[in-house]
Amino acid sequence: MIKQLLLLSLLTLSACSLHAQPSVTNWPAFNCNSGDVTITFVDLHICTNTTTNSKVAVLAGVIPTMVFEQGDNRFDALSYESADKALSGLPAHLDAANASQALDTLFSWPDSSNLTAKQQVLLQVFGIEANTKLMQFNKHNIVAYIRLNEGAADNTVFIIVGDSNNLYRLIGNFDEVGVQQWLRSISIE
Repeated sequence: MIKQLLLLSLLTLSACSLHAQPSVTNWPAFNCNSGDVTITFVDLHICTNTTTNSKVAVLAGVIPTMVFEQGDNRFDALSYESADKALSGLPAHLDAANASQALDTLFSWPDSSNLTAKQQVLLQVFGIEANTKLMQFNKHNIVAYIRLNEGAADNTVFIIVGDSNNLYRLIGNFDEVGVQQWLRSISIE
């Protein structure tokens, strides 16, 4: 009887944790037309064109960054940095083995009703609120974790290639359609 109750409890917890995960979707197919320009940034290939971006700038410094301007009203910034810095030490705070494990954990919390004070603070640090949309896209050994708050200028995509200790962080005023466009323009082949 105790074994059955324990098994039932474990199955319930497992079902709850599966429900709490962000939607996981296959990465959209790479789409680069013959008139477009492909820029290599570390190991990502980014397809861009003048109809989407009016200017692309590379910023030198400690954190390599590319800025994609879209007219006078919008720009997106793509940086390449250590996972520890990009995630404000999240893997260490969660005793996670790597950045993917830390983000999986963080993205599973919003649907939980029993959050600790530490979990609530970490959600605030990453701008995850009750109405935040969390998504995950996978392609071979690339994973993108997306945090979208409607109308926010700092919506974020974390892209992890393999089990690297570095990651790409894309920040901008994009929505779900904009995320799809970005992912279609990124390849690692």
